[in-house]
Amino acid sequence: MSMREFEQYLKASDFFADTMNAHRAATAEVIAGFATVLKRRGQMTDVEMNELLRRLEDSTGRPSVDGSRRNLAARIGDSLKGRG
Repeated sequence: MSMREFEQYLKASDFFADTMNAHRAATAEVIAGFATVLKRRGQMTDVEMNELLRRLEDSTGRPSVDGSRRNLAARIGDSLKGRG
């Protein structure tokens, strides 16, 4: 199996997709938790957090990496909104 075929196999795998989504969700929760603590302590502002999230969305020139970064930024943002 070539690397390209293997990549296509992984992309089509429900198990792999579920694992990646669970990992992204857990990572986002941890980052949002730290950001909330920093905000409560006055060590991070909303503007600073928004800038960090925006920078995660900057292109790296690698589509698969960019997609993962955008997905993580969106999940962190959603988690922060849910925390009020």
